[in-house]
Amino acid sequence: MARKEFPGDPRRSADVVPYTPATSNGDGSIYYMIAFVSSMATLFLKNKWAGWIAVYSSLLSVFSDRASASGTGGGSRLSTMVLALTALLMSYMPEVVALFKLVKQGDSGVPVAAST
Repeated sequence: MARKEFPGDPRRSADVVPYTPATSNGDGSIYYMIAFVSSMATLFLKNKWAGWIAVYSSLLSVFSDRASASGTGGGSRLSTMVLALTALLMSYMPEVVALFKLVKQGDSGVPVAAST
């Protein structure tokens, strides 16, 4: 059986093709990192502005991501978006709880005792 040779001999300096790194759009990964860091800042510091920045940058990360760039089908970008939304929800949770307590008091203004 004859051996098939590749075109060009890589040992010859005239046939060597120089390496050029692939160009990629790095905006998606920057937005991904900003979303992750600001989500963590929202969870630990309860900063609502950081939560809105996390949601905005996670949406930018998901929508600017190329289909060929993500090896897992964009699962990590989607999980960052869920993390950003959860962090924002948790930062607004004290206001939601206070609102439910006001609604539970009713018109009398007297707090209703919690049933145990």
